[in-house]
Parts: sequence; C-alpha cells; structure tokens
Amino acid sequence: MNASRMILKQANETGQLPFTIIFDTDIETRKSEIDNTLSLALVVVRDDITFERFETTAATINKTIVNVGLTAILYDTRKIDGKNRNTVVFSFPLVGYSQQVQGANNIDQKEIDGLFMKTATATLKDYLLKRLSTVALANVEGSVTAVQRGIATINIGAQNGLDRGQNVKFFADNKKIATAPIVNLDKQTAAVELPAGFEARAGMIVKASNIKAISDETYQVVDVKVSSKKAAALFPAQIIGPQVGQWFTNFLSDRSGKVVLPSRVGGEWDTRATENSFKLIDKEGNEHQFELPLPKYPISLDITGISSKITASNDVNDICLYKAWIQVNIPTKNNYSREFDAVSSKSMIKGVQSYAEKDELFDLFYQLTAKIAKENEL
Repeated sequence: MNASRMILKQANETGQLPFTIIFDTDIETRKSEIDNTLSLALVVVRDDITFERFETTAATINKTIVNVGLTAILYDTRKIDGKNRNTVVFSFPLVGYSQQVQGANNIDQKEIDGLFMKTATATLKDYLLKRLSTVALANVEGSVTAVQRGIATINIGAQNGLDRGQNVKFFADNKKIATAPIVNLDKQTAAVELPAGFEARAGMIVKASNIKAISDETYQVVDVKVSSKKAAALFPAQIIGPQVGQWFTNFLSDRSGKVVLPSRVGGEWDTRATENSFKLIDKEGNEHQFELPLPKYPISLDITGISSKITASNDVNDICLYKAWIQVNIPTKNNYSREFDAVSSKSMIKGVQSYAEKDELFDLFYQLTAKIAKENEL
C-alpha cells in the first residue's frame, strides 16, 4: 500500500524505528550481499465489511462496520542447502475496527473502498510504528576456535540466538574483513563456511546481529471453537472463528507485550499452510514460501455462551442486556484455562427503535477479546 510506504518512510526520516528500512524494489536479489537483512511484509488477512439496518418510526438508519485485519511480518532470508528460506522472526498483528452511520441509503462500493483504506491507514499509523519500536537488534560477539578444510568453528551458537544460514562477520584490527554463513549449529558453537580466498585463524573476532523483542515467549491462536449451541446458530465457527482469532491476537500482542504469531484460524491468506510453513502471493502474483516457528504456547479459544434479555421495562423504554463468554485454554502453560465474560446493554424506545441481537453480540465479542487480553495473567 502506498500509505504504508509513506508512513514507514516518514518513520525512517524521523528516527522513530530502531532500524533503517531500505525501500528498494530489487532488494530480494541483493539480500545475499548484505550482512544482516530482515524484510518487512504487510499482509491483509481480513477485509470484512458488515452492514446493519435499524428501523424506527421516524427513519431508517444504516450502519457500516469495517473490520480490517493486518499482519506485519519481519522475516529473514537465508540460503539453506542452496535454496532461499524465509523464516518469520516476529509478527505484529493489527486490527482496524470502525463504524460509520449513514442515512436511509447504503453507501456504494467506492465509498466502501474509501472507508476500508481510511481504516487500514489509520491502523498502520496508530499501531504499526508502536509495535515495530519494541524490536531491538542485539550484537553477539565470539571468536574463532579452530579452522579446518575451509570451515571455521566459532564459540557462539544456538544459545546465543544464532541460526543456520545466518551470516557472521570476521574482524581484524577492528575492521570487517569477511562475511560467511553458518552451515552447522550446536548450542554453544557453530561451523562457518569460509569464502574462497579467505583464511581465518584461531582467535579472530566474529560478530553477528540478532533481533530481539520484549519477550522470549511466543503465543499463537491455533483454534477457535463455538461450543455454545445458541452461539453456533448465530455465529458458525468457520465465520466467527477467524475474526475472534485475529482480534484476540492483536489485543494480546498490544496489551500484554507478548510475541504473538499470526493466527492459524481460517486464514485465506495462508491456505496452503502446514504446521510450520505457509505460502504468500504478493501483489505481482509471485509466490513466497515462509517457515513459521512453532509457538511455545498454542492458544485455543472457545465461545462458551451468549445471552440476551430485557432486564427493565417501562411505558417508554426497554433495557436489553447482552452477555458473551469466551474460554481461553493454553495446555502447555501449566494447563491454563479460564473463562471470561463481557456485558453490554441497550436502551430502546418502544415502538421506535429496534436492534438485531446478532449485531450487538458481534460487537460484544470484539470488546471481550480486548478485555481478555488486558485481564489475563499470562
């Protein structure tokens, strides 16, 4: 999106990010020439447009709800066994949710597209830079311990955050003299394949850069169920599941400071996904294969109940109460399981206003996912 490029370019110029973004259309072919390169991809994962209609004795009111789901993915491209491998390092889920009330006439497609772009742009501007600012690049330093047949062994490894295929830099007299990839990895050591013509020696300093976020724990929504029969009648799991999964992913990342991988629920953007990989198609139609690390804490959500009833009534108004329940299950985190609920109410003028139960509960689910992310003890 042109808006995203503009926002990120402004952030570059004002120093709002902990790293510099290179806007280069040929960067994919130049990655192997750069010591440490991360790529940023913006993926549209939800573009739901919902319409509501309210009838009154005086007028008809139409409301448009825009639900934008975006995921910013930071990934590293490394050459493994002669092939490029894109590995997702961190992801930043974003949700834009806006409502517009108009008169009796529904808005046309041009207005809908404009409202969607306005919501998406505001979401990027308000939240993307905030999320990216939590990322930090950390330098790791070690030394060469042995050299044999074009392979240098270094005394830093997986425990230092290194990965196979990652480039490390060799230094002499405080100057970089060579760059080479890691071809084998242990917890405390790594094997580096030296470039032709370069002779490393024991004791030579090596350095690498790693990306780190505000938490080493990773979470991911892997399932959304609707165990409530009443809820399932209004909200089939295949429809509400991806929406609730995206909302919760966004709020958990934003409000709890956790590293949250893209939701696996629904996901038309990764229809060819396996347990730890997926494929994206860019706007030019090119396919890109990604590897997604398994989360430390897979999350399962369950919509366990909904209810609505008139709690008070007089000659003028009816007060209607709406309630929804969602259970959060994380078996790998000490069998964490907790049910949360949220309540909302509407005052309706008798004979004048009416509201659809489904529309009120849909909005309540959005509010509840935000509440869960704020109140959980993760």
